[in-house]
Amino acid sequence: MKKIILFCLLASNSAFSSEHDHEKFLLEAIKIGNQVQEKTKGKSLVEKLPIIENFAKEYTDSPVALDIIMQDLGVKYSFAGLHKKALVSKDSTAESETLALEDLTDYKAKSAESEILKRSQLHQIVMFNEAHDIAQHRVLTYRMLSGLWKQGYRYFAAESLNSSASSQINKGYVTNNIGYYTRESIYANLVLKAKEIGFEIISYDMHKPSKLNTTDERETNSALTIKEKVFDKDPNAKIIIHVGYSHINEEEWLASKLKSITNLETLTIDQTTRIERSNTEFEHPIYTKAVNEVGLQEPFIFVKGNETWSSDPNKWDISIFWPRTGYLNGRPKWASLNRKSYELASIDCNDLYPCMVDVFKFNHTDEVPFDRVIISSKEESKSVFLSKGNNIVVTSDRNGKQIKKIIVQN
Repeated sequence: MKKIILFCLLASNSAFSSEHDHEKFLLEAIKIGNQVQEKTKGKSLVEKLPIIENFAKEYTDSPVALDIIMQDLGVKYSFAGLHKKALVSKDSTAESETLALEDLTDYKAKSAESEILKRSQLHQIVMFNEAHDIAQHRVLTYRMLSGLWKQGYRYFAAESLNSSASSQINKGYVTNNIGYYTRESIYANLVLKAKEIGFEIISYDMHKPSKLNTTDERETNSALTIKEKVFDKDPNAKIIIHVGYSHINEEEWLASKLKSITNLETLTIDQTTRIERSNTEFEHPIYTKAVNEVGLQEPFIFVKGNETWSSDPNKWDISIFWPRTGYLNGRPKWASLNRKSYELASIDCNDLYPCMVDVFKFNHTDEVPFDRVIISSKEESKSVFLSKGNNIVVTSDRNGKQIKKIIVQN
């Protein structure tokens, strides 16, 4: 399982001069991943974080291994609701950005949601990508679901979902077993909202037997699975596909394979190339300039007439700019998903720090929480976000032992 997880995480996030270099990197990823798995076996998420942090220190002189470890650590931070730490982890192996400033003089910044909806009417396939360690990238897809449903989109597919995902979501919550990245709360909310609206949930990644274990085979098999599950039975179907990193690439990745197999043009939306970083020195200069000058407090894109600006127009159609993250009680405001903020009291952890706070609907053992955050100390102010109805707020210590459980009505 860990090998598959690391393949998904790393294969689409790195550039290589050849397929051989790519495969070599994957072998190293599997080796490092197995070591991390062995060190963290049977540990709670709170326990895993310092173990991986210390493990990374052993590889400071090995850039490839360190990059692999820090990517995995960033994902774990996102699972724990620690967005700032996820950004720092992402940048720990980054170099200062020296790229030239792109010219957007003739473009106007406009709401990403409204502009995407204008263009999605002309397509049957819309693809959003994400960085797997940045939960924020799931929020745009979450916000777009209702608008795309009104346009006739009826299928929702996601890279993270396994073959039994759809049946497990019927329980009214997302289980830990439907995928890996869906163990992060915002991703779980995204999938659950799609199901509640009425979308048919489609899983597709790595469903067919692999003979070559190459990226090309994986992307081709994924496209064939989507065609068989959706377009073979419903040629006029409209589908949203949420993927990681390069899978939206129209030159050689999944978007490209879908076009060649279905003969349909895909609307491809990138969120991973012009992004907020832990420090402006790591940001692309056009991102820094844009967020300093554009007053919109929502994701935006740049438009010139009917043309949308893309950081790489040969590979994707639209590049998304998120404004800098604003925080409320230590939590990103975008993580609220329009839910009520509930401030946590210092007594909730019973002086057992760090402690984990989870918000559940049912509190089943296999349930992914609707929200989650770690509180590191008594002085740290944090809150959780509550959904409509009863919310079961559970506090646990570093070993995963329950400290307190309360029911909060919203």
